[in-house]
Amino acid sequence: MNPTLVEFLKHSDPLPTRQNIPGTAPAATPAPPAPRPATAPLTVLVLEGEYRLTGAVLFCLSRQARVRVHLLSRDRLSPYRFSSYVHSFHLLSPDSPAEVFVAFIQNAARATGAEVLLPVDVAGMRFVIAHRTALATALHLLPLPAAAYYEIATDKGLLGAFMQEHRIPAPDTIVDIRHNLAAKLAKFEFPVLLKPIEGAGGRGIVRYASPEALLAAVAMLPDSSRYIIQNCIEGYDIDCNVLYQNGQLIAHSIQKGLVATGDEYAPTEAIEFVHHDAVLAVVDRLMKALRWNGVAHLDLRYDARTQEIKVIEINTRFWLTVVGSALAAGVNFPVLACQVAAGRAVVPAPFREGRYIPFANYFKYRYGRRVRRPDDVRFSLRDTSVGAFLGDPLTKIYRFLTDED
Repeated sequence: MNPTLVEFLKHSDPLPTRQNIPGTAPAATPAPPAPRPATAPLTVLVLEGEYRLTGAVLFCLSRQARVRVHLLSRDRLSPYRFSSYVHSFHLLSPDSPAEVFVAFIQNAARATGAEVLLPVDVAGMRFVIAHRTALATALHLLPLPAAAYYEIATDKGLLGAFMQEHRIPAPDTIVDIRHNLAAKLAKFEFPVLLKPIEGAGGRGIVRYASPEALLAAVAMLPDSSRYIIQNCIEGYDIDCNVLYQNGQLIAHSIQKGLVATGDEYAPTEAIEFVHHDAVLAVVDRLMKALRWNGVAHLDLRYDARTQEIKVIEINTRFWLTVVGSALAAGVNFPVLACQVAAGRAVVPAPFREGRYIPFANYFKYRYGRRVRRPDDVRFSLRDTSVGAFLGDPLTKIYRFLTDED
């Protein structure tokens, strides 16, 4: 096995066996409450996370009839205190220790009659994974993988090593850049990208055309920083959104960028949903190898030279364009994940092809000052998230008045 993975696994929970894969736990593990009838209302405790992700998930939940949402927060300034999508707001001090937060969630579940706990971001999902045994005594949990697999998928370096080990198509990757880098670069194809392992949204990625420039840049990095190096892939980006239950695909959608941003590595401003069998085949290989459980958004790229689909990274949380999946593609991932968690039957239809652009991007794209081109994509309001933009006005007014980002 790759030395990077070996070193990681020495200091992590054991990888799951048949006896401790989520959903096949031993009898000694406390069982969650029994599933309620499929016709019963679905009550969800949302564990608040990063502002925009929370808003996207709340909007998706609001689109499903007979879903009642209660919000758990550790932010006393949360704008979602005023959300029209939230039936009750439960606040705990951010300084409270983990065991107090667990008890707080258990008590909130009993007070609200909540059926499912739904974290939205990486921090929330890590918390639920770490405390799943205690939390599962009070309510059902969002499907989540074992801790070791979650950390492999979240960490770009560990994921790169894992994909090399399992022969998953991916960019050529140097995980350990601190030792013998010059020798490793001798057979590496340039140009390359230097990527922060903890980066998101393309932030911090720098392209280098020569080994000399790259070696000089690496030498200047702080000792505590964590980076990987990957070769550039000529082609196009294509992403896949998934919901898995114990390694089995439940629902997916596939999206391509339509409107590029000024930053080469930033997310696109608009997307279209497309069918692509080769994308799904690669994604399914990887997620089965990870014994995935729950939602994820995978960034992939078509390699024009090798004519392969290659996995770039995994966002192990809900994603901003989850709204687009619900509106344009007809796949409401937060609702489906809650239904799976609650043990209710889920029969999602195949996703639709279509376009999606966030309303703010649409307004800027259509009315902002820019040079018009003949190949501009034409959008209508039906392609936008105008409902999400206007549907919860008090949260946005509060954010504006408090000058939050």
